Amino acid sequence: MDTPVRPVVWLLLARLDDPLVPAVLPCAAWMAAEAGALIECYLESPRSGGLFAPSGALVVSGQHHQAWNYLHARADVRYIVLGDPQLFASSLPLMGRVLVQAERAGEIYRTLLAQPGVGSPSGLALIPAADVTTADGPWDGATYLHPDLCLGRRLAFTDADEATQWEHADRQSFLVAPPAGWRAGETLAAHDTSASVTTRIAARWQDRHGGVAFGDPLAIRAQLAWHCRHRRVSFWGRKQGMPRGEVQISDYVEDRSSANAAAGAAAAGCEPPLITGRQTCDGDLMAWSRLGVAMEITDPCRPVLPVVDALPHPWRPSPAPTPSSDAQLAQWADERRELACLVVHSGEIAHNEAMLALCELAERHGTALGLGACVGRYRTCPQQWELIATARESGGFRGLVEPLLYGNGWGIMAEALAPPQRLADALRSSLVEIRRIAGPAGTPSGHYSFLDTDLATLGPPPAALHAAYAAAGLAFDIGSARPGRCRLLHRQPGFVALNQTCRTVHNGSPYVRIQDPEDLGTHIGGGPGWLIAALDAPVVGFAPAIWERGSRIAELFRQIGRGRIAATPSTIARYARLLAERRLLPVDREGAA
Repeated sequence: MDTPVRPVVWLLLARLDDPLVPAVLPCAAWMAAEAGALIECYLESPRSGGLFAPSGALVVSGQHHQAWNYLHARADVRYIVLGDPQLFASSLPLMGRVLVQAERAGEIYRTLLAQPGVGSPSGLALIPAADVTTADGPWDGATYLHPDLCLGRRLAFTDADEATQWEHADRQSFLVAPPAGWRAGETLAAHDTSASVTTRIAARWQDRHGGVAFGDPLAIRAQLAWHCRHRRVSFWGRKQGMPRGEVQISDYVEDRSSANAAAGAAAAGCEPPLITGRQTCDGDLMAWSRLGVAMEITDPCRPVLPVVDALPHPWRPSPAPTPSSDAQLAQWADERRELACLVVHSGEIAHNEAMLALCELAERHGTALGLGACVGRYRTCPQQWELIATARESGGFRGLVEPLLYGNGWGIMAEALAPPQRLADALRSSLVEIRRIAGPAGTPSGHYSFLDTDLATLGPPPAALHAAYAAAGLAFDIGSARPGRCRLLHRQPGFVALNQTCRTVHNGSPYVRIQDPEDLGTHIGGGPGWLIAALDAPVVGFAPAIWERGSRIAELFRQIGRGRIAATPSTIARYARLLAERRLLPVDREGAA
């Protein structure tokens, strides 16, 4: 049998704070594409590992070496080494091939331009080597220039003297005063802000970009190769700051970035309608949701090496878990039994490591989980995520852990605010993509809503929302509306919507959730019925949280199982329909097929 040809990946290794990264990475990206290679980067820094960690996941608990080894098993990796990075230095001669190692941009460019297939650059660019100062303060503007460099096919420098060694008619200066003989490509005015500058950069490429990124400079820089490979434009702006008297729920839920509208407008025309990066606050998500745009939240090194999204990894066909019989459900109803599961927020790929830690805890205690999932989790964590379709006797979680589609299936959004048709279309396309990777057994049949209600009342969801879920082919939804007494929020042929039964409300997402064993005391029991409660995966499942509060979360898992039957969300949805047919619980709304 012929050995399949492995795709070539150019992997740039450097320090996250190296001022040459925003220059060299986008230029290496366009050269990699012309050479028929994929571009990726690993940028070293100290790691803190918590929620929204400035520089991202811890090396060990974030599984950086596993990601490294997986990439090398899948691809022919060739290294571009900028400076003297340390973490994987001993692995380089063993696992791949060094294309070039240098401390100056020009040395790297000479090697890459000599690779087969790489053409001549269209021009030279001079970009800042340090933060630029705008009306809203200093910030790393150079990181956001990647469309001008990558899509513009330029060679970028931070040192004008080094650039003079290159003969080229087109010389443009971006965000720094142009030296003699250079044209101004992007200059700063006194009124400019980070939002106005990034919006202007993106506008230059509105007809050529392939997607939208949004985030603070560290978040964008850490994933710069990924953004270049997908031809994204990047936006950022600080929070606007709401007058205290205008805040209705919380400023975190209602405030938004000054670049929010521009980023949303750019993403609304993309397919799928998605922004990649991290928000300034949940108000960003709310505003984008109204446009039908979701967000795929990332952190530095979460995922570690996202280039694996371009390396298909279809799962081995596996049987679906054996469902509980109708007779079993009827018996539980006769015995007034209570079924229980935890639903785990969120579906974003930034939280893969926390999700997997909670799966192992669930297996230890026999606790059923419903895990939020979007397309990105299947693409960037295919080998480990396949554990949900792997038998428990083989070390997997099949039958105990069930995926639930989340947001619009591509990212997080406040579903109740989204245009229903746009939501249904995105859900359908996400299910097609997930089924292509995971097959029928690994494809969600149900949905977990990030926000299906309004936070002021937690009242009934819009009827059009449940119609959109049903139209996309989903069998059930678990939302945040009307928490407390078991009830069906909506019922129609082939679809039901269930509530959560612990009544604990937070002013940050997810808004209806538990995070301590005592929160189970807000559950209204007295079967027959169910206990469904949501956990915020990164708050309880990232390594720092496990070290500090792990025993509390383990106790929560133990208490969930006391006197209750562990059941996956799809089983609870079937049980809820049976109880409603027996008139043992309220049904808020009936819908047509």
